[in-house]
Amino acid sequence: MICKNCGNEFEGNFCNNCGQPADTHSIGPHFVMHDLSHGLFHVHGGLFYSARELFTRPGHAIRDYIEGKRVKHYKPISMLVVLATFYGLLYYTFEIDMFSGNDDGTFDYKKVNEWVGHHFPIVILLQLPIYALGSYLVFRKQGFNYYEHIILNSFYSAQKIWFRMAVLLVLVAIGKKDDFTTVSNWMFFPELFLMFWSYGQFFKDMSKLKVLLKTFLTSLIGTFISLIVVVVFVMVFLMK
Repeated sequence: MICKNCGNEFEGNFCNNCGQPADTHSIGPHFVMHDLSHGLFHVHGGLFYSARELFTRPGHAIRDYIEGKRVKHYKPISMLVVLATFYGLLYYTFEIDMFSGNDDGTFDYKKVNEWVGHHFPIVILLQLPIYALGSYLVFRKQGFNYYEHIILNSFYSAQKIWFRMAVLLVLVAIGKKDDFTTVSNWMFFPELFLMFWSYGQFFKDMSKLKVLLKTFLTSLIGTFISLIVVVVFVMVFLMK
């Protein structure tokens, strides 16, 4: 076979040089339907497969992914962007005010809330390297490099967004949307549990007590640095 993409001569179903399939269909109804079904299957199969793994065996699934078992998973950073975008859409659609009752005349909290709602994926992506740095420093003796910690925290952040979306949709369904701000103030505890669950399985060679303490420290570091970044941003760009 001669690859139509790179011109390489090969045998088999895929080009061993660029990976293009040997069978390239002509552009027509069959091609369009196949492309559409593949896209839907990939989102359905990959995205929801990863979600199931994150709520059944999170740390083991993340470790498997880092070690090379990746075919069934949705790519973690892409998954985080997709979920953050959808969560931001829910945030905006249901007019969630995360700063209700905090208007002290110092900052324009309404502007901050609108900015967060419109740029939630950016907020999440900015937090990712911060939390990865925290876990990398705290768990540095476990042998994983900084970029593997980015993947670890991409999965955990996706898990956290799945959880927050579920809570928000339940509150909307029962007519308690306005309580989301109050409820979210208590989400630190279940989210810390999810973090410990993921880290506890991921760092499987450590004692659970040590993982618990280091998980709490990682959370404090990530939250503290994120708050500093947010305060600086608000003061520079969104101050009245």
